[in-house]
Amino acid sequence: MKKTYLTCLFVLSGFLLFAQAEKEVTLELCFQKAVENYPNRAQISLNSKAYDLNIRNIKTNYYPKLTLNGQVSYQSDVTKVPLPDIPGLEPVIIDKDWYKINLDVSQMIYDGGVTSGQKDLEAAKHMIANQKVQVELYKLKDRVNHLYFNTLFLRKNIEILHVLKKNLEAGIKEAETAFENGMVLSSDVDALRVEYYRAGQKILEKKEDVSALLDAINELTGLNIQSAGEFRIPEITIDDFTFVNNRPEYILLGQQQKQVAAMRLLAKVKRRPVFSAFGQAGYGRPGYDFLNNSFDDYYMVGLRLYWNIWDWGKVKREREVFDIQNAIINTRKETFTQNLRADLYQRTANITKYEKLIQTDEIIVRLQKNVQETSDAQLKNGTITSTTYLIELNKLVNARLNLEAHKLQLVYAKYQYVTAIGNL
Repeated sequence: MKKTYLTCLFVLSGFLLFAQAEKEVTLELCFQKAVENYPNRAQISLNSKAYDLNIRNIKTNYYPKLTLNGQVSYQSDVTKVPLPDIPGLEPVIIDKDWYKINLDVSQMIYDGGVTSGQKDLEAAKHMIANQKVQVELYKLKDRVNHLYFNTLFLRKNIEILHVLKKNLEAGIKEAETAFENGMVLSSDVDALRVEYYRAGQKILEKKEDVSALLDAINELTGLNIQSAGEFRIPEITIDDFTFVNNRPEYILLGQQQKQVAAMRLLAKVKRRPVFSAFGQAGYGRPGYDFLNNSFDDYYMVGLRLYWNIWDWGKVKREREVFDIQNAIINTRKETFTQNLRADLYQRTANITKYEKLIQTDEIIVRLQKNVQETSDAQLKNGTITSTTYLIELNKLVNARLNLEAHKLQLVYAKYQYVTAIGNL
């Protein structure tokens, strides 16, 4: 019986631990769910479908082209063959109503690289469309990052305020006893009660703020987070601060340069000669023999050359325009890199700043705790007023708030650094 009881207890404990683990929410999970829940993410698959269809259309440049055309016409005059009057020889008279139906076939042999250039251009457009979605997802993660850390910060505030309320509650009871013994005034007790209710107001206010943040996170991620207590404080370590630039906006500029390069090459190859084979088969009156006035079938096959030898410098100017566009994008990339470097200097300084502040905060909390414990004993003995006690208690609360705030700000600063270089 005892063995069965222990087994059930073990299973129940394991279930409770599993359920508790399931409730834990990490920043990475919020990132993942926000991306999965982002409606515009479906654009990536839609872009791929459009790209595949466009490539299939471009490939038809080398497929045979079949054209069926027909024509019925009546003309005011026709070709006449002047012949002298010879007995027994009748002149050929062509009817003025003509009929023809033709099947034209055309097969591309060499297009100078136009088809290949069109494929490269379409691929560049596809990459740009997808990269724009990546830029949106980057901004989405940054927003989730901000909401997540704001929630953690408010949660720490609420935890410390609850500790303050417990301290005030204990202080009120002690002050009430001291008042009954004539050691303090009733106003001292009331002062503690006022701070107690103020702490409750602050907790209520911050809980409402947390609720709003959770609603926003749930909307973006599709999760059903009920409490800020489910959030786990992220852990992050940065060992190397060497400059890198993996920002999706910067990558997008590179993709735009590839598009410009593809357009420049396509403009160039359009000047090359184009060879194709063609054929025509038809039936009508007259056929190729205009002197035959009866319905006849006919056909023709051959090769065709097209070469735009002189375009008055049009392609040259187009290539110059593309070179200018490429130079413009280069200046935008340089500007982006310059601004990013300047931003990273500030973010690196913030990380160093919070690391140093935390060291000082820990000393302040330890010393202020000693002061507060002394004032607590003095309040019990009636040697100080509640106002003096509250001053020291608030100093301790503020010191703890600063410590917890700086710890979270350090983690957030590291995530902001990672976000800035595009490694989020």
